[in-house]
Order: sequence, then structure tokens, then C-alpha cells
Amino acid sequence: MFNFNKPTTIDRLEEILESIDMIQEWSKNISSGRDFLLSQERVMAFNACVMRLQVIGEHVGRLLKTEEQLLSHYPQIPWPAIYNLRNIISHEYSNIDEDLIYSIIRNDLPKLRAVILEAME
Repeated sequence: MFNFNKPTTIDRLEEILESIDMIQEWSKNISSGRDFLLSQERVMAFNACVMRLQVIGEHVGRLLKTEEQLLSHYPQIPWPAIYNLRNIISHEYSNIDEDLIYSIIRNDLPKLRAVILEAME
């Protein structure tokens, strides 16, 4: 559908998709933000999910610089907010709210996944 400016764009989109799939798998048994804190295993899942959200944000940040035209076709996705989450994770990790992360995983990632798949068609 799009003529990407750089050959790495499709790789970035695939990495975002892979990260979303991993997060969804790791959090499939989580039913609230608080659930992430109930055991050491769930805390590890939380940490893994947050790190993958950081990866998504990093790739979105690079796409914002190189593929603004592509991203502009999907205004329903708050691209700058995704990158800003990456910055929060990187610089304020100890202050990350598990309820916010849970909300992102349940409400925002499915929409982002659908857009990434559409962009890759």
C-alpha cells in the first residue's frame, strides 16, 4: 500500500507487531493492573511487558522521524504519546503505574496491532 522511504521501515513495523504479540501473551492471565503485583512471576511479566512497550515506543519514535507520511494515514493512533511513553519508561521506570500499563495493553494495543497489520499490507 505504501512506498516506504527506507527498507528498515517494514522491519520496524514487524518488531512492533512482535512486541505487541509478546505483551498480549505475557499478560493474557492478568485481569487488572494490581494482578501484575500478586506474585514474582507476574512482576516479571509486568517488567517484560513494560520493556516491550519501550521497544514499541523506540520504533515509533524512529518512524515519526522517517515515515511521517505513513503514520499520518492513521490519525486514530496517538503516535507521539506512544513515543512519550517510551521516554517515561526510560527515565521514570520506578514511577510507572501498573493500572495505566494494564489499560494500554487491553485498550490500546489491539488498535495499534490492527493499524500495523493494515500498514504492512
